[in-house]
Amino acid sequence: MNTPLNHVQCPSCRKEVDDRAPACPQCGEKIYVNVPGDTTPTKHPPLNPPKQD
Repeated sequence: MNTPLNHVQCPSCRKEVDDRAPACPQCGEKIYVNVPGDTTPTKHPPLNPPKQD
């Protein structure tokens, strides 16, 4: 699979960084993203716990 790279801005040095990188190659700041570019978020309906009698 050849997914194009998505980039985010490093919060420390503002360099464009691959969103799958664990840290900025320029300054070493950790990179946090909610959903990396090649991952599709999945939402599930909330679970209802069983009723207790």
